[in-house]
Amino acid sequence: MKKILIITKTQFGYFIDPLKYCEYLKDQYNITYVSWDFGLLKSEISGIDTHYLPRKGNKILRYLKFLKDVHDQMNSEKFDLIFMVFFPGVSLLKITNPTKLINLDIRTASVLKNPIRNFLNDLFIKLECSFFTNISVITEGVANNLNIKKFHLLPLGGESFTQKDKTFENIHLIYVGTLENRDMISCVKGFHLFLKNYWNETLAKNIKFTLIGDSPGNELSEIKEYIQKNNLEKVIKTEGYVLNTKLQPYMEEANIGISFVPMTDYFDVQPPTKTYEYLLSGLPVIATKTQENIKVINDQNGVLIEDNAESFCNGLNLLITRKNQFNSSEIRKSNQQHHWGSIISSNLKNYFENLMKKS
Repeated sequence: MKKILIITKTQFGYFIDPLKYCEYLKDQYNITYVSWDFGLLKSEISGIDTHYLPRKGNKILRYLKFLKDVHDQMNSEKFDLIFMVFFPGVSLLKITNPTKLINLDIRTASVLKNPIRNFLNDLFIKLECSFFTNISVITEGVANNLNIKKFHLLPLGGESFTQKDKTFENIHLIYVGTLENRDMISCVKGFHLFLKNYWNETLAKNIKFTLIGDSPGNELSEIKEYIQKNNLEKVIKTEGYVLNTKLQPYMEEANIGISFVPMTDYFDVQPPTKTYEYLLSGLPVIATKTQENIKVINDQNGVLIEDNAESFCNGLNLLITRKNQFNSSEIRKSNQQHHWGSIISSNLKNYFENLMKKS
């Protein structure tokens, strides 16, 4: 079998896209996966040769060590294809390995709140991309923003966590994803506003909201403080970070998915992973009306909202008013093209084969 090396900065198992590439291609290629070791719980996939690189020392020294270790791994054996998910300094590895077949993958542009830092980060990505002949990008919008003219479109996918058809005697909202720069406190406030405006005490026991995720900042603490201050502990639960492989019970229990990102230029072209996972699990979705969410959310599978508490409240009310119109089986069926299995078999595998055939 042909040998493929996948390289990411994020520890193996904590970056969904390349993790899925491994899961669906492990029987067709010999895959080696190299990543930093952040000291998190290690994931294992049978058939994948995982290498965890040490992350020690100050920021500059450990990053230089990371680049050196990656370079050594690239030359440890003969790989038919090297697939790198962008990280700063990736162009140095291309420059020092000019004859190797390397694909640079762009999963995101910069999504920081600071516009100056976003501009500089994107400028740096553009510069590094100029050293690569083969580039794959998550959306055309991201490619356009980064001024990448020649690229292969490798879209985001999702997994189905449950085949259970949803009913709505009780309402159970779920949000899964990072809290970093996502303004999830607006969803919490919007949910609270809904309870005050549309729900009575008798029915309050039939609704709840589970938030799964964390961030390096104080977003989770802010959300917990708001919940406690407003006595919402019985209806809003915060679970912190949960591994993707442990999400099934939560998706089984929930019947409404929340795909909320601020409506900014940088998030507008960035598809949220969970939009697809909710839909493929048969959940109608409340989603902010970004360019990417507009492509998949319609009257048959959810509602689109603005990125504020009042709109979230109104969107939730509208969805509950229409709850009997949603059909889990139809929602799953109409979104199969977004399943990881479909994307990898019809897109990624063909792309890999074409790259290796041309080399």
